[in-house]
Order: sequence, then structure tokens, then C-alpha cells
Amino acid sequence: MIIGTYIFGIPKELLNRLPEEVARRQTFIFNMLGLMLIVLALLGAASGLIFGLVIFNHWVLAIACGIFLGGVFFLLLQLLLFLSLQTRYKNLKEQLSDMESLYNDYKGLNMTTLSDEEALEIVSNYRLTASASQIKNEPNPFHLSQLLISAAIVSLALLLSFIVASAIEIWMFRHSLNEKFYEIKHSTELNHLAKDYQQQGYTSFNAQKMEAYWTLKMVDNSTGEVFKLIHCHSLLMTFDVLMAGIGNTKVLIDLLFACVFLIPYILVKKSDEISGGELLKQVTIDSISTSLLMHLLSTREIQRAKHNIETEYNYSETLGLK
Repeated sequence: MIIGTYIFGIPKELLNRLPEEVARRQTFIFNMLGLMLIVLALLGAASGLIFGLVIFNHWVLAIACGIFLGGVFFLLLQLLLFLSLQTRYKNLKEQLSDMESLYNDYKGLNMTTLSDEEALEIVSNYRLTASASQIKNEPNPFHLSQLLISAAIVSLALLLSFIVASAIEIWMFRHSLNEKFYEIKHSTELNHLAKDYQQQGYTSFNAQKMEAYWTLKMVDNSTGEVFKLIHCHSLLMTFDVLMAGIGNTKVLIDLLFACVFLIPYILVKKSDEISGGELLKQVTIDSISTSLLMHLLSTREIQRAKHNIETEYNYSETLGLK
């Protein structure tokens, strides 16, 4: 199973650099992380389906909403995990954020004769040295930017969890909701106020009459339309009735789903086998190596271009000198 490889874009050659047992363990961990992401995205798709049935009362449109919201959930959750995937290897992380210190080792060298093979050899030697060194595994140092990123990640995860929790609650308590909407539809007081509003040619500014009329309008299916899930056309009205009906139970369900959505983020941040694992270490080394290779090759081309200008360009003709 290579779900993690596709979802997180992990090159197979990075796994091949690891010992077989370590590679197998890292593959298993990232596959499980990928499965978590897929399950949460499917919950998002189910939520879209439920909301679509409430809003449009049409299966095709509801399925389209489910597919759309599921895709949005998948991309956002993937983004959250990518933002959280940072190696705990302090030296490597500092090197990645300050490449100039590595570039300075090659500053002032004549690279006009540097071949591609020699540049690759330099990068390979760095990669081997960084991989073989026993770099101390330390927690990431505190920084304000990290705090802001973590706050944004947690806030977005909680928002997604609230969306899913609300949809699941509508599905769980749909029978109780429909009973309440039946009572609303046949309420003598509401029907009397709505009738007065109609008799006044819909021009009355009485708030109670207007509210009664539009409330009954949301639960009306006199045209023969069959409600697919909830006997109401308004999602906001459904939320109002739901919160009034289940009270503190909604808070408990919301907290449960909040914990579920935060589990992948907590695992990524706290697990020694993810943020402190060998695979993320190799990913970081590979990023540094790629940057170093591009720096060497671009410096070579700059020096060659500068040399050609200095030796071949006739400044006398440009300045009009004989």
C-alpha cells in the first residue's frame, strides 16, 4: 500500500536510502496518516451531501455538493498536514532556513571549469555527510511565527470539525427535527399570523406576522414536493431548531469531532516517528541538496558569463574609441 507516497508526494528514492526496516515502518506510518486524511475528507463529503439535501432537496445537486465539499476538505487537510510536517532535527532545520551559511563555503571559488558531474559529486558528498551524522533530535525552538501557524492550523481544523459535526447531528436527529417541523407547520398561532399577513397583501410591517409567514414558507411542501431528508428548506432554521432541541448534547458532539480532526495534527507534531523520523530527515536533506546544486550551477554560469564579457566584449567600439 503506497497511499502515503501519493498523498504526501514522497519520492521512492528517499525510502530506498533508508534501512529496509526503517523504510517499512515509515511507509506504514505515512500510509496510516494518509488513511486518516481520506476518512476525514469522506466525512466532509458526507456533510456536503447532507447540507445539499437540506438546501436543494435534490439528490443530484446534493451529490455534487458532497463531491465539492469532500474535495475542499481533502485539499485543506492536506495543506494542514504539510504545514505541520517539519523535521525536529535542529541543525538541518536551521540549515534549510539559512542556506547562505552553506553557500559561503563555496564563495570566492573559481567554478568556471566545474562540470555537472563534479557539482553532483559535491552535493552527493554533502548528502552522505548529513545523512550519516548523528544530529541531535531536539524539539523545535519556540518562535512567534510557529505560534501563529499553529493557531491558524488549529482554528481551521476546528472549523472543519464543526461543519462535519453539524451535518452528522442533523442526520442523527432527523426524526426529532421532522417532528418539530410538523408541529411548526400545523401551529394554529403561526398559521393565524401568516394568514393575516397574506390578507394584508404582504405589506404589513408587523415582525411577528412576517416571521410566521416565512417560517411556514420554509416547511411548506404544498406543491407536492417530497422532502428527501429534513422537512425544511432552510439550513439556518434547521440549525436553530437543532440547537434548541439538543442543547448541551451538541457541544459534546462538537468536542468529539474536534478531537477527531485534531488527532492527525497532534500526531505529526508530537510523534518522534513523524516529525522526528528518518523520512522527514531525508526530505530535508534532499531539499538542502537540491538548493546547493542549483546554487553551484547558477554560480558557474554567472562566472562563465562574466568571464566571456570581460574577455570577448569590445568596450572600445561601444564607447566610440579608436
